[in-house]
Amino acid sequence: MTPLDDQHEMVIDQKPPNARRAIVVAIKLLLLAAVLGFVGWALWSNFRKIDFSTVTFSIVPVLFATLFLVGVSTVQMISYRALLGAYAHAPPWRAMAAVAWVPPLGKYVPGKVAALLGAVYMLRRFNIPAAVAISVVLVLDGLAVIAGLITGSPLLLWAPIQRVLPGGWIYCLIVVVGGIICLHPAVFGRLVNLALKKLKKPPLPKMPDLLHYAIPVACAFAQWLLAGLALWFMTRSVADVGPDQIPLFISIAALAMTISYLAIFAPGGLGVREAIYLGTLTSLIGPKAAIVVAAMRVAQTLVELGLAGLGMLLLRKNFNPQINAD
Repeated sequence: MTPLDDQHEMVIDQKPPNARRAIVVAIKLLLLAAVLGFVGWALWSNFRKIDFSTVTFSIVPVLFATLFLVGVSTVQMISYRALLGAYAHAPPWRAMAAVAWVPPLGKYVPGKVAALLGAVYMLRRFNIPAAVAISVVLVLDGLAVIAGLITGSPLLLWAPIQRVLPGGWIYCLIVVVGGIICLHPAVFGRLVNLALKKLKKPPLPKMPDLLHYAIPVACAFAQWLLAGLALWFMTRSVADVGPDQIPLFISIAALAMTISYLAIFAPGGLGVREAIYLGTLTSLIGPKAAIVVAAMRVAQTLVELGLAGLGMLLLRKNFNPQINAD
C-alpha cells in the first residue's frame, strides 16, 4: 500500500452529487468573501483613524512575540511525538520537526484537508501505520480545539462582551465544564472513534496511558498560553498594555485561533481570526489594533514558512526514511 492509497482511503466513499458540491463551494466562497470584505473595510477604517505621529514602535516586543509563536509550534511538536509513542515508535526529533511543521501549511489550501493528508503522508514515511497516523492527528486536533474553547471561554466574562452578550458566565461555565468532561479519556476516546467512523477508518485500538495522554493535554493548553503571550507582546510594541492583562490576551488568542480553525470556509483562518482580534483589541487600544492584527498575521505566516523550511532541511540532511507497505 502506498501513501497515495492511504490518502485515497480517507475520502468518504459516498461523495455528494456535483450540484450539491458546487453549492457548498459557492456558499464557502461567499462566506469567505463576506468576512474578508468586512475585515478589510474595518482594518482600513482603523488605519485611517491612526495618528502615526503619536505611535511609538518598539522592536523588542515584536521579537518576543515571534519567539512565542515559534514556541507554539515547538510545543505542538512535543505533543505530537509524545502521543505517537503511545501507539507506535516515535520518529527522531529531527524528523518530528518536518512532521509537525511542514503539513500545517496545508491549512492555507481551501477545505483544510490538505494539512491532515500531509501529516498522514509524512507519518507514513516513517512507517507509522495509516490508521495510527490518522488517529494521532485527530486526537491532537481534538485536544487543541477543546483546550482552546476552555481557555477562550473566560472572554465571555469580559465587560465589553457582557454588554453584548449578557449572562456570559453561564455560557463560560457550560464551555468549561463541558470541555473538562470531553477531556476525560473515556469520553474523548468515544469522540475520536466517532470521527474515525465518519472517515470510515478503524477505531482507536486503545486510549494512551496516563503519561502519554497527559503530555498532549498539557501541551494543548500550553500552546494557547504561548499564543496569548505572543499577542500581548505584539500589542505591547505599539500600545501600553500591562502584565495584568495577559490572561485576557491568552483568552483572546485561544478563542480567535480556535474559532478560525473551525471555520472551514477560511483557509488558514484568514479573516475570521482577524475579525476576532480586531473586535476585542479595539476595545483595549483603539484604532492601533489594526497594526497589531496585521502584524500578527505577517509574523505567524513568516514563522510557519520558516519552520517548514527548517523542517524540510533537517529531513533532507539527516534522515532518508523509506515507506513500507502495511
